[in-house]
Amino acid sequence: MMQIPNYVNPYMQIPSQQYATPAPNYNAVKIDVHNPSVNTPGVGQAVVNVPQQPQYAAPTMSYYTYPQTQLYNYPQTAQQPYYMPPQMQAPQAPAPAAQTPQAPVEVPAPQVVQPAPQVVQPQVVQQNINAPQQTPEPVVTKPAEAPKEAQKPVEIVPSAPLTPQVDLNAFIAKLTDPNYDVQASAMEEIANMVKDDPQKATELLDVKVMDALNNIVKHDSTNLEKPSPEALAARKKKDENQALTPEEQKLADTPSPYEASERNKSYAIYTLAILQKLYGDEVAKLTNSTVPLTELPGAVTIVEQLKGNPNSAVRTSAVEALSYIQNPAYEKDLRTLFNNAQNDVDPEVQNAAKTALAKLDAEAAPEAKPAEQPQGGGNTIAMTPNAQAPAQAA
Repeated sequence: MMQIPNYVNPYMQIPSQQYATPAPNYNAVKIDVHNPSVNTPGVGQAVVNVPQQPQYAAPTMSYYTYPQTQLYNYPQTAQQPYYMPPQMQAPQAPAPAAQTPQAPVEVPAPQVVQPAPQVVQPQVVQQNINAPQQTPEPVVTKPAEAPKEAQKPVEIVPSAPLTPQVDLNAFIAKLTDPNYDVQASAMEEIANMVKDDPQKATELLDVKVMDALNNIVKHDSTNLEKPSPEALAARKKKDENQALTPEEQKLADTPSPYEASERNKSYAIYTLAILQKLYGDEVAKLTNSTVPLTELPGAVTIVEQLKGNPNSAVRTSAVEALSYIQNPAYEKDLRTLFNNAQNDVDPEVQNAAKTALAKLDAEAAPEAKPAEQPQGGGNTIAMTPNAQAPAQAA
């Protein structure tokens, strides 16, 4: 059995004398509306042997004087003011007007009244200074994701194939045709295209075209038929302006196979020079550089004809073609070729070489007056398909 220790209350004072205990009265306070009274010993009664009640000393300090704090007083973050979004008021439709015919009345647009934003004041919470401080975690607000629109697949439309403006195969077929008149017609068409539409003529800068022209120039015409005595007599009468019969006129105008081959050699040399000039200009535009003379397509073939062809008309055509493609970068090489051509046995070749040298001098000194050029010289190359080249053999 557990015994409770008897502690002595220091605030209680028990006197040493004992008094008689009166009869207990459980109604310590008697309240009467008319005559209130308090039933205490000694008031209106005789106290006989009433023991003295213990007297308590006046307290000198209050009980439970430790600091009082509020419960559950943890730190809270300050709340941001919340603004109420403005509420839009739907416009009210006007009442239907009477169906009596009246003048139209303009109805003003409804005015939307936007309420002022409501500011919600954050609640101030008393913080307990004795509680441990806690660092609030930062609040990360993620932006609202925009709705992803359905991406339409990108359609890739293939570009239309480039259509060539020039029928290259047709030109090659004409240049390789055994008929000399067909070859001459094709070369004349090339020369006119370069003159009228250079951009279109760039499609003719093809290896097959250059090879076909080189083959025409190098064609061996030694064993071909030369003009007959009747044809030579008809041409003599034509030169003397004598009357010719239809048969004689046909003989005078029709070149022999040998003459047609030599004529086409001159035409091919002119056509090569025209395409070489176009090729050099296009390279200069794209790369800002000059193509060396020996790298121009067909330039070596022209130089070979100038040095070794027995026909003086072909040699003259070679000099004029080299003069047409002259360039300041080619001056040294061309001057050497033209000086050698001045020693040719044929006067026509000598005159063509003198004209080409004068042109070189004029290009070297632009301020000087260019020398007079004989007819047929300069940069202009004229080709007449029906003209006959002199049929001279070494």
